[in-house]
Amino acid sequence: MIIALTAAEEFASEIQTIHELFVHGLDLLHLRKYHFTDEQMYRYIASIDAIYHDRLVLHSHPQLSDALQINRIHRNAHDRQSGLFDPQDFGGSCSTSVHHIDQFNALDKSWDYAFLSPLFPSISKSGYGQDTTVLNQLPLRTNFDVGLVGLGGIQASNCHLPIHAGADGIALLGAIWQAPNPIQHFITCKNLCSKDSNISHRG
Repeated sequence: MIIALTAAEEFASEIQTIHELFVHGLDLLHLRKYHFTDEQMYRYIASIDAIYHDRLVLHSHPQLSDALQINRIHRNAHDRQSGLFDPQDFGGSCSTSVHHIDQFNALDKSWDYAFLSPLFPSISKSGYGQDTTVLNQLPLRTNFDVGLVGLGGIQASNCHLPIHAGADGIALLGAIWQAPNPIQHFITCKNLCSKDSNISHRG
């Protein structure tokens, strides 16, 4: 599984890039537009071809999920731990974020998958994840009811490492929106992960 996350800010040709990512095999797109008003979120999603709407995941505006016909939402660690949100009440697909393998292992199967981050130093947040050891925690995974998706600093040079270490997928952020050619970078990551996944499964 390969997931992309939008940047919080808007980029030139962003919608065109999103369409091309889907054409080239993007599985899911997480929408991180926290500052959008309800109306802006409506317009943004309406600008994405309806055939891809079932692959969109809301990070904000969950109250609009019905009106927007989006059945995938993402809740952060605070939402999950506060007890104010129960994924079983949503009725669709729910994902979340964790920052240690112990937190991941404690998730129940009402979560479809979780981002484990940061695996590598961040591309989009300078200095974030410089001393991370999260990648080394992957062998300690005991929860296989929830999908594990690696996030943080993932790009073509290292995208195969989370898959090789046992992750079910990767998520790309800076590797997409800060690349000179985001589509080619995505295709490279996709091909490398697919090749490594096939080798791992044969092994």
